[in-house]
Amino acid sequence: MFNALKIILKNTRTVFVSLCIMTLLVTYASQSWGQSPFDGAWRINLEETDKVIEKFEEDSGLSGNGINTSVSIMGLPLPSRYRQSSMSSLPAKDPKVLLCTDTEIQVDDQRVLFIYDGNEEEILRKGDYRGRQSKWSKKKIEQKYKTPERSVRKTWTLRKDGRLLVSVKIDPRNYKARTFNRVFDRLPQTP
Repeated sequence: MFNALKIILKNTRTVFVSLCIMTLLVTYASQSWGQSPFDGAWRINLEETDKVIEKFEEDSGLSGNGINTSVSIMGLPLPSRYRQSSMSSLPAKDPKVLLCTDTEIQVDDQRVLFIYDGNEEEILRKGDYRGRQSKWSKKKIEQKYKTPERSVRKTWTLRKDGRLLVSVKIDPRNYKARTFNRVFDRLPQTP
């Protein structure tokens, strides 16, 4: 009976050690394979951003012969020879990533969460969601969408130096498309 107890204890130790090793391996694998290189906190680097800013010529904004204007009397529009588009009366907002100093990124299988300056959130959902097409991999995060006024393409990539490069291409109707670039440095993680 004593020998049987020794065999059981020996097998129990072996099973316990095996389970511990497997748990450690699974934990390590899920942390190293599951985490996106974009995850973490980032702060804008103004010097690097200045290096990648696109130069813009003041007179290159309009395409065609000029501005189409409309005339109205007491709120009733008068017919014009130009076809009017159905544009919103509200001005289009610039993407939040162009206005922030700090951003935090959290990536999982179905969504990417951006937290701008600690309080404003933006969520990208995988695929086509409410007219916004989003996709991501370990190398790039991308979202594009169109409104009656413009089309927008936002791209997040990691540069060779480890910095985050954000490019936002805004292509308004009847105007020249512009690309805005921002460079962010990774902030050290706090325990």
